[in-house]
Amino acid sequence: MKTVLSTVAFAIIVSTVAAQGQFNAAAFPPVNEVPPITSNEVKEWLKGLNFADVPTFPVHTGNPPQCPAITQIPPNQCWWTCQTCPADDIEVCPKPGDWGLTFDDGPTPQTTPLLQTLKANNVKATFFVMGSNVVRNAEILKQEVADGHHIASHTWSHHPLTTLSNEQIVAEIKWTEKAVMDITGLQMKTSDAYDSKDFNLNAAGTTEAQIGTALTKLATTLNTYAANPGTKGIITLQHDLYNVTIDFAKRLFPAIAQAKLKPLTIAQCLNDATPYQNSPSVAPPSTGSKGPNVKPNSTSALSVSSSVMMAALALLGTALATL
Repeated sequence: MKTVLSTVAFAIIVSTVAAQGQFNAAAFPPVNEVPPITSNEVKEWLKGLNFADVPTFPVHTGNPPQCPAITQIPPNQCWWTCQTCPADDIEVCPKPGDWGLTFDDGPTPQTTPLLQTLKANNVKATFFVMGSNVVRNAEILKQEVADGHHIASHTWSHHPLTTLSNEQIVAEIKWTEKAVMDITGLQMKTSDAYDSKDFNLNAAGTTEAQIGTALTKLATTLNTYAANPGTKGIITLQHDLYNVTIDFAKRLFPAIAQAKLKPLTIAQCLNDATPYQNSPSVAPPSTGSKGPNVKPNSTSALSVSSSVMMAALALLGTALATL
């Protein structure tokens, strides 16, 4: 299960990135580092912001930052990691049986075989891309767009946002937006951010037996959900960063087909015909889905680390059981 933020809801997304230009990787900040806020580009982006609309909260420390006691979190703050507070974020597809399929952290070389698998199964997905990986794998990003997938933002450096200043968060978001714009001409309007606690990898690695067990459990869970889907669809998180997660995704589609679920991009599952700020849809919306209006929420954008529940597909049974 996953929560998606629309950048139209961000108080900080009020300035625009300049029109598409010649992509030059050397013109971007160092990869995998929080971009400096002293560059001319960031200064220009900050000029277009009205910080009177942006709440000021303490900057936390640690990676991931430690959660305070629930009683110590002020009522005007919304912190998914520590209190499962979704604010106005999108957590599910509104139509039963719809599956919002998403991949975080790319593009990477591992994305290429995933794209081949998605094409072979005639499936579109939303790719939440990291700016640092975008500038290193521009051709793969272009292929994602050419294949009709939906591109959205996953920050520049994958850093927990509650440990950053408002200005640093602006830099994280806008540099990623600029990279995608320069390469594809598309201005993103949807975002999720790195969650600081909910998703954890097994440091000891994942075995073939564990993957097989997870797939069996997942198939059972999906069939149970399909038999009684309730009133909502689902949004799940995968990664196109590791070979093991790509392999898992390849084996996932027979279970999806058996459960008769409908994999969609986030834009499709929300019936959003304009998934980019400057471009019409690259894929038709889901027929009959009536997505919620995404309304501005200036209080949540800079106060949370991510508002994203990182539920790995191997643990999806637990996530779906709560729907």
